[in-house]
Amino acid sequence: MPLSNIDAVRLNFVDQLVSQGTDHSLTDLQRLLLSECWQMSHKTYDEIAESCNYSGCYIQRRVAPELWRLMSEVVGVKVTKSNCKSVIFRYLEEQEDLQRSLNQAVKVRVKRKGYEASELIPSESESNVSQPSFPLLTESLALDSPFYIQRDCEAKCCQLITQPGALIRIKSPKQTGKTSLMNRIIDAASDYPAITLNFQQVEQESLSSLDKLLRWICANISHRLKRSHNLDDVWNKDIGSKMNCTLHLEEFVLESIDTPIILAIEESSRLFDYPEVAQEFYAMLRTWHEYTQHQGVWQKLRLILVESTESYVSLDINTSPFDLGVEVALTPFNHAQVSALAQCYGLALSNTRVEKLTNLLGGHPYLTQVMLHYIAKKSMDWEELFETAGTDEGIFHHHLHRHLANLKRSPDLAAALKQVIEQTEPVRIGQKEGFKLHSMGLVKLEKNNVRISCQLYRQYFRERL
Repeated sequence: MPLSNIDAVRLNFVDQLVSQGTDHSLTDLQRLLLSECWQMSHKTYDEIAESCNYSGCYIQRRVAPELWRLMSEVVGVKVTKSNCKSVIFRYLEEQEDLQRSLNQAVKVRVKRKGYEASELIPSESESNVSQPSFPLLTESLALDSPFYIQRDCEAKCCQLITQPGALIRIKSPKQTGKTSLMNRIIDAASDYPAITLNFQQVEQESLSSLDKLLRWICANISHRLKRSHNLDDVWNKDIGSKMNCTLHLEEFVLESIDTPIILAIEESSRLFDYPEVAQEFYAMLRTWHEYTQHQGVWQKLRLILVESTESYVSLDINTSPFDLGVEVALTPFNHAQVSALAQCYGLALSNTRVEKLTNLLGGHPYLTQVMLHYIAKKSMDWEELFETAGTDEGIFHHHLHRHLANLKRSPDLAAALKQVIEQTEPVRIGQKEGFKLHSMGLVKLEKNNVRISCQLYRQYFRERL
């Protein structure tokens, strides 16, 4: 039975909460399992598995425990198959109650404490700016979103994607606009068919096996292009999975279309947790890129790789998995871009406030969007947002908890970051630690030294490391 519209919205919200709170998106199989539990279909794991051609044992022992673990981590109580729906309902109600309480608290403080009107009420110049309709806070923005700020590299990328054999690698920490930029590059070449694959949707079992991963890629490409054929009929075990995948792309895709085609792979850096698979996969991409330079049919292929640099923490800093094509490293918003985004939210902030906001968040795109969203909707007043930002009760607690969990798993990185926090000037730390902390977005590089990337991280981690 299909989900109602409101149930679909709620489950999408749960998926977003898991992604932001645990650094893991739900897989298609986990979404199916969650949907069945939500509808209280009372199906057994075996019955759910049968509907999607998986074994009940695999769902019961691998898929379900990981799903309940992720959800328990987000909502703060134990989630199981039987209590899933009630726990989510209660959590959503608590969030709604909290929002109502915050709104009421603002009204009370205005009445009792006499906050300056400029802190809570738009000034004359602000009130003349039309108030937009605020969307749900998301990490990627729709193509027609009025809240998108164009990146300096965007025009170059949109021109590059039209060139034969183009390869663009977009890299930066999480929540910094990689997917939004990728979508705009693809839209700039809208005459070309585009296939987007997200490695967050690959089962862990397939990520750890090169053959299963490449079959997953080929099956998804065929499905997106509506090419019906049995992969088993064309998969020759004697020539190896890399050659099978290469021939599949050449014979079933490139030779059968008249236009260039874009293949975009998001979260490709997830492979870094599987070094042997990553080495073979990137070797295959290197071969593809070499083909695009001199083989006519391969020049139709345009590649986009989207990497989260936070995954570099598990890499040897002297090892570069893939260094071909054009590298696009997204940088934080500058003062002008923060001001422009504020205007998108109907806020005419003074230069002093823009500077304060930029210093607090270091121009981090998503965190800046979140802060301006709260300011514009008057959910909390300006000063309270700033006072609580670097605490566990602040609006950035999910983001900060994710970084703290990663630092706790890497004592050397935690010690190095503590050393940086204790200094107001750039400081020299180990090359490995500097590289990895920069990849996480926690520090900025200044020649051979580093400094904390924003005051938010200094405030929060000073008390916890």
